[in-house]
Amino acid sequence: MFLLKKVHLNGKEQDILINGNQISCIEDNIENDEAEIISCQGKAILPSFCNTHTHASMMFLRGIGEDKELFSWLNEDIWPREAKLTSEMIYHLSRFAILEMIKTGTTLFADMYFYPQETIRAILDMGIRGAVSFLGMDFFDAAKTDAQYKEMETFLGQKASSDRIIKGLSCHSIYTTSKTLFLKAHELANQYNTFLHIHSSETKQEINDCLKAHNCRPVDLLNQWGVLDDKTVLAHCLHLDEDEIGMLAETKAVISHCPSSAFKLNSGQMDLEKYLDAGIRVTLGTDGVSSNNSLSMLWEMKLAALSAKNKANNILAGKVNDIFHIATKNGFDAFGLNAGEIAVGKLADFILVDLRNVFLMPNHNLFSNMIYAADSSCITDVFCNGVPVMRNKIVPNEIEIIDNFNQIIQFFN
Repeated sequence: MFLLKKVHLNGKEQDILINGNQISCIEDNIENDEAEIISCQGKAILPSFCNTHTHASMMFLRGIGEDKELFSWLNEDIWPREAKLTSEMIYHLSRFAILEMIKTGTTLFADMYFYPQETIRAILDMGIRGAVSFLGMDFFDAAKTDAQYKEMETFLGQKASSDRIIKGLSCHSIYTTSKTLFLKAHELANQYNTFLHIHSSETKQEINDCLKAHNCRPVDLLNQWGVLDDKTVLAHCLHLDEDEIGMLAETKAVISHCPSSAFKLNSGQMDLEKYLDAGIRVTLGTDGVSSNNSLSMLWEMKLAALSAKNKANNILAGKVNDIFHIATKNGFDAFGLNAGEIAVGKLADFILVDLRNVFLMPNHNLFSNMIYAADSSCITDVFCNGVPVMRNKIVPNEIEIIDNFNQIIQFFN
């Protein structure tokens, strides 16, 4: 049990009691002899971030294959190196990724990568949340389809050992994964009431190839296959036509907007304001560091806001409240978690920020400061599920995590 004393919330000093994994009380003055008291003068509380699309273990690829077209980058630089990964590497790479996410205020991330059990092991060790999927990518090989489906069944059939783990499934994309595996994965996801994570409509080449092969666009194809619903998470979705926008609004599928990756790979620019106006459930993700170089949701929020204004040619697009909302509450909602807000009854996933940090001064609008000015130095403490995972800017076992990461990097040099 923790008692936050005199923490700034919505411009006012409040006391906040954390009991178990929830925010149990918010009042002007709370007395509780059983709680550990945390003095928060000069600090504000905010909901932590949800990164709805990443490949956490790609940390070893930061800076690899710069300035290349997407498919050349994948075939020449990324996939050959990934072939050398081992499960133990994934564990240590995931811990390093989570260290960066904690430092930048993220307590839930949706991961699509190899050896998901090792990512789960790292999440359990580090104390945050993960929506971890088994990755389906059969390259249209029937034997691989059957094998991967069985592995998906096994993965979901083994109950997660913590409520901080949400198990799901991924089908990489329509250009790497067969219709058969998509349908099997969607049926299995429905059976276990969990999410299906997909890359979609990221590049114009993907659109054109889909039109040639199927006489329709990617989201339309997924809709025809019947795999779009309120638990489908589509990463990127940069190139949607009006019909596809309507499909996503109607099916209540989730988009993970990854603006840094889109700009870096020159894949396109999302019309965020149009999607929000249409009622699409938009969240925010970083993608992996090989196509972003950062897992910071702070930087992602800023680019999302600037991109929205630029694309719409409208200063009223990308409002600070909307951007902060898609980086927090929308992400938690997408995975069925009662978090992303500081309110009684919500899960105690939050960050404390130093209002005396130069990047947060003056404090006319804290959301604006967090989106346009803040960096990781502003975040002093991070709580997940009512437990501190960073106190006074220190994450447990930081040095060990960094040393293990450096040993893996030497293997790929």
